[in-house]
Amino acid sequence: MKKYNCQDADFQEFTIDSEFYHSLPEGHIIRTLMEEHQVILNFCRVLADLVKKLNKLHSVSEAEELISNIQTISGHLLRTERHHIREEHTFVRRLVSIAEFEPSLEVRRQHDKLGVQKRFLERTIYGVYTTPFEDFKNDLKSASQKLIRTLKKHIELEDNILYPQAVELIKDAKIWEKMKAESDQIGYCCFTPNKS
Repeated sequence: MKKYNCQDADFQEFTIDSEFYHSLPEGHIIRTLMEEHQVILNFCRVLADLVKKLNKLHSVSEAEELISNIQTISGHLLRTERHHIREEHTFVRRLVSIAEFEPSLEVRRQHDKLGVQKRFLERTIYGVYTTPFEDFKNDLKSASQKLIRTLKKHIELEDNILYPQAVELIKDAKIWEKMKAESDQIGYCCFTPNKS
């Protein structure tokens, strides 16, 4: 069975069909965030596939390799925290200061919710040895489906509403340069395309 790492083509290959994305210059922080979103969606796709395969098995010993790969993906989903920190520290806080900007506040709430769900998935995975296997499979399926659903909705909100509004409201190129410097200082995820 394949052992995954975050630079695998399964995660790094994607096409972004968004006029907004293509209207931004190379290296723009929003482009980087949207590329990270594609990798995160690829993590979700592979996670769903692995959980589906796991649900067909009957014992922990049969499932060890699958569980190891699910742990790897879960660990990378936890590492999306740096992505969220970059968003919040750079432009979300500026949008909130420009105006009581409702989508920005909702994004912050969603980041908190996602943090809880990612940690719950991680705890569920590591419960494999203390939970009856059938219960473990059901718990894992439920936790992964909930997280995947929340991540997809969150990414859709950011890509289609928050990011375009940020570009529309923050016109000064010097502010974007400052936000890029802040992003560089915070650092990127291990899976950020073109940053490894």
